Amino acid sequence: MSDRLAVITGATSGIGAAYAEAFAKQGYHLLLAGRRESELGRLADRLTEQYGVKVQLQIGDLADHHDLHALVDAVTLLPKLDALVNNAGYAVDGRLGDVDWSDHQALLDVHVLATTQLTHAALPNLVRAKGILINVASVASWIPTGNSALYGPTKAFIRSLTESIGLAYRADGLKALALCPGFTITDFHSRMGLDPETFYQKKGFVRAWTADQVVEQSFKDISKGRLISVKGWNYKLLVFLVRHLPMSLLFAALGRSKSARFTK
Repeated sequence: MSDRLAVITGATSGIGAAYAEAFAKQGYHLLLAGRRESELGRLADRLTEQYGVKVQLQIGDLADHHDLHALVDAVTLLPKLDALVNNAGYAVDGRLGDVDWSDHQALLDVHVLATTQLTHAALPNLVRAKGILINVASVASWIPTGNSALYGPTKAFIRSLTESIGLAYRADGLKALALCPGFTITDFHSRMGLDPETFYQKKGFVRAWTADQVVEQSFKDISKGRLISVKGWNYKLLVFLVRHLPMSLLFAALGRSKSARFTK
């Protein structure tokens, strides 16, 4: 049994749980962080039984500074660390002035502060191990999200931060990746009140991919030395168009979007 260790935030379900499964399958022991203790405990028990790995839990909300500092301290004190996945995240929909500041602050704390501080705490061990850093951004990091005021901007920060770290530490052997999924079949949208049966599309330009497919693609991209991972021909094409279209055309397209996140 390997003595490698991976820390994963937001590991209760969706992409975080898929990463926990993927690393456990490779023989990594796990430190899983999340808010829902019973669900996280069930995942930990299953991974331990199925793969024989040790799983430690850190229960808390990364928007709570006490809980964040507890996890940062735990990561700092680890004698070794081989992989960190900053996956914890969510969306607060609404125009900037229509949402209470406390909600904006919580989102900033989870996406920006927690991602940056945990990465900083983990870097010494990750560099020594020539390990893996995965920060979960989004295809929306390239798109103005006018009616989810801080979602796109904070995901853009995560993507840019990861690219900067990846380039700075590449010569040291660190494998950094910004994961930029499009629509992914998880409980992310159902917790926002959307019906998964009607929300997710099975084909076409907005086809949704499973969390396992997104995670599998990310490991392929890491092995190729890439800094960005986008799953699916549709989202690769979307990112290409967004990065090369004149802004006037992009804004016009967003104005016709059916997604409330991009247009009212």
